[in-house]
Amino acid sequence: MKKEILGSLRFFLIMTLLCGGFYTFGVTGIAQLFFPYQANGSMLKEDNKVTGSALIGQEFTEARYIHGRPTEVSQLSPYSPQLKEKIEKRTTAIKEENNGAKEVPADLVMGSGSGVDPHISFEGAIYQAKRIADSRNVEIKQINDIIETNKETDRLTGNEYINVLVVNAALDQLT
Repeated sequence: MKKEILGSLRFFLIMTLLCGGFYTFGVTGIAQLFFPYQANGSMLKEDNKVTGSALIGQEFTEARYIHGRPTEVSQLSPYSPQLKEKIEKRTTAIKEENNGAKEVPADLVMGSGSGVDPHISFEGAIYQAKRIADSRNVEIKQINDIIETNKETDRLTGNEYINVLVVNAALDQLT
């Protein structure tokens, strides 16, 4: 019995070193060597100061910035009257905020599954361009150009989207 216990302990120590030590350090080292930006959290920096992570949505409420998706995560059914009421309130607020503009893109009123989605649709960004241009006292073309420059395309679906933090950092370079 003593032999089995000692064998089990040796196996435990070897596997702990292999899986908990060597593997972890190896993967971390490879990630740091080949993908340092991603391995360190995809942090955006401005003047050596971290402004946020491109992977996690931050909340922007000032008129001079693009606003992301609602951060509230809901477990309400798609058929729920409470969800319908929330969406109607958000839609009304967004229309007022954007000078009664046309139909609101769905991603501006619907929360993401996690509540921290850093992206919105290209249409959602363009929808907000006039408000941003007015608040920054610049031509709307400048705002649209920044949005267009930072547009990304999903390779699988072809959907176009932008990273809210990246575009807002670019907007801050304007003024």
